[in-house]
Amino acid sequence: MSRRRFLFLAFVGLIAYLIVMVRLFYLQIIRGKYYKELSQKNYVRKRIIYPQRGDILDRKGEKIAQDVPKYMLFLDHQKLQEEGNLKEVLENLKSLFNVQLDYESLRKRRSIEPILLMELKTQEEIDKFYNYSYKLPGVFINTIPSRFYPQGEICAHVVGYVGYPTEKHLQKYGDRISTQSLVGMYGLERAFDQDLLGKVGAEEVMVNAVGKVIGNIGYVEPEKGNTLVLSIDVRIQRIAYEVFRDSGHKAGAVLVLDSRTGEVLALLSYPSFDPNKISDLWQAYSGDSLKPLFNRALYAKYPPASVIKPALGVALLEKGVSPKEGIVCHGSFELGNRDFFCWNRSGHGWVNLHKAIKDSCDVYFYYYGYYKLGPREIERVLRSFSYGEEIPFDLPLSKGFIPTPQWKKSKLKEPWYGGDTVNMSIGQGFLKATLFEQTLMMMAIVNDGVIYKPILVREKRDANGNVIWKAKRSVYKVVRAKPEYFALVREALRDVVRSGTATSAYSSIVDIAGKTGTAQISVHSARRKNLPYHLRDHAWFVGFAPYRDPVFVIGVLVEHGGSGGSAAAPIARRILERIYMEGIHKEL
Repeated sequence: MSRRRFLFLAFVGLIAYLIVMVRLFYLQIIRGKYYKELSQKNYVRKRIIYPQRGDILDRKGEKIAQDVPKYMLFLDHQKLQEEGNLKEVLENLKSLFNVQLDYESLRKRRSIEPILLMELKTQEEIDKFYNYSYKLPGVFINTIPSRFYPQGEICAHVVGYVGYPTEKHLQKYGDRISTQSLVGMYGLERAFDQDLLGKVGAEEVMVNAVGKVIGNIGYVEPEKGNTLVLSIDVRIQRIAYEVFRDSGHKAGAVLVLDSRTGEVLALLSYPSFDPNKISDLWQAYSGDSLKPLFNRALYAKYPPASVIKPALGVALLEKGVSPKEGIVCHGSFELGNRDFFCWNRSGHGWVNLHKAIKDSCDVYFYYYGYYKLGPREIERVLRSFSYGEEIPFDLPLSKGFIPTPQWKKSKLKEPWYGGDTVNMSIGQGFLKATLFEQTLMMMAIVNDGVIYKPILVREKRDANGNVIWKAKRSVYKVVRAKPEYFALVREALRDVVRSGTATSAYSSIVDIAGKTGTAQISVHSARRKNLPYHLRDHAWFVGFAPYRDPVFVIGVLVEHGGSGGSAAAPIARRILERIYMEGIHKEL
């Protein structure tokens, strides 16, 4: 080898050596920390596969909540290793889908998680992506389940709604969810989130320090959540919704129970909201003065008014008051230097228990509530019928309030007056009750004192449709009294509808019995016409049907509806009539 050639080869070798050394210096010294972190932190690339959330079905299998696919566009910037390529893709994204991303931020991005770009809402957008996918390397579609509520407003307060997880959710559920998972925020979606949630799956690949895929590690199948089967019958729920809406009243609630099992057949709070549009209309719902997001069927508390009279009637019979015994109602009851008026200022004449319940005579209950029962006995009786108690249920429930002399002394710094007992005897004063309490009281009247635990969720099924849990009928409370006393009260409740204060609930289609209530909320007389909406009385009707062999117990509350007989009773009648006209009662 000539000397010149040797020097040339040595020079070339030296240059190559210097190039390698400079590259090693750049990689190890200048970019060493970056690649070290990249190799340590991003050794495994994980693509989340979202599971289906469990369905929610009514008792007949009608879907109340289900998952539908949502097509989301993602960018996997790790696949775009050449800068020119990335610039070109960003330009195409902007021109095709109006998606703008910052080039410099992406170039410096170290995370290997794909970037969510947008939702493809129409078939045209999906077709556009596939037609131009050759211009969008690294861009892909991933389907993420989206929650859909086929019944819309009708079942909203039962089923609730979902949302994206907060930090608390991510900590609570760990690897069961990811940032795009849907978690329960309200209603059954929240109460049974653990059952409905499922578990995310993942596709895992091995990457090298610069993000290049060098092998597949594995695939974890997502797990679908459990399905809930409710006691709700969507047909009855829809009837309740439509009847209340068509009544023209602004707000209220309806509860329909199966008297033989405690199953909830309908649970309505009105006005309602559309859970499919909850995020878009949140501000409108939140600012609505009628509070459509507030569940009146579960949480609202109002004076129970005359609806409690059947419960007190049973107690009076137990105390030894004869059904034939009575007093003369002249329209008022005098206690000390004060008169407590009956709703009928002209008076009812001579009344016994039957007539007092039928005509809702206040004076009868003033007299016997004061002289025979007293505040402590009234409290005991009401609690035995479930008022003011923690009622076991699948959703959170408020409980009513029963005032006592001790409470008034400690809270208001005032003694308990005889007038407090008198007001309490007709469901007024400080006394408060919920729709559930009122309706369960009527269940006790129907069942000779037995109150069944209210059931909303009948079954839980796994992803394969196997029943993994089933609700059983269970007794919640038993009111101790003679069956004949309950029979006497039921007979009076039938006459309330036939010829008493609830004749507007009378039907030739189904034999209805029940009790009205008009809850006074201001000192203004109920007789005064054209009262402002917020000063009008609340209207109650709680009843059962059919009279001979009761199946349905129904409670209706009309907020600021005025009279129970004119506002609430007709709603109950129309709901029950439609159940019978549509033949639903035969299936139950």
